[in-house]
Amino acid sequence: IKIKDMYLNQVFVSKAIALQLKNALMALGCPTENRVLILSPKDQDIIQGGIIIPGQAKDELPNKGVVILQGHLDEEYKWYTDLIETGRILTYGMYAGKEIEFNPEIFQKEGISIDLDKNKFTVLSVNEIIYSEINNN
Repeated sequence: IKIKDMYLNQVFVSKAIALQLKNALMALGCPTENRVLILSPKDQDIIQGGIIIPGQAKDELPNKGVVILQGHLDEEYKWYTDLIETGRILTYGMYAGKEIEFNPEIFQKEGISIDLDKNKFTVLSVNEIIYSEINNN
């Protein structure tokens, strides 16, 4: 992503990892109606002229994350089903969503290697989603 002559280096989990996370978390519950759980990288680096500038221009960065789980969609939001399937990358507003934490042991028991210091879980309302794209990882 280009931001005023700067490039954002975003690294997302693959669809395969997203599916593993989904399976591990489904036993605990799921987001409520018309909501989706995503995993986003916490710290993203800006590259300007080949130099990494960590943490700069955060207010200008789009918020993005990979879909892990979705709650039940009522009739009004049924057409979102393909846009919020597990593994897709969503873009959402700066003040959208609510961060949520899980015990890391849940993932260790399932043999999932995920660094929760570098990633965060967020629950979004479906109407907070701005854009949905395919995850090529």
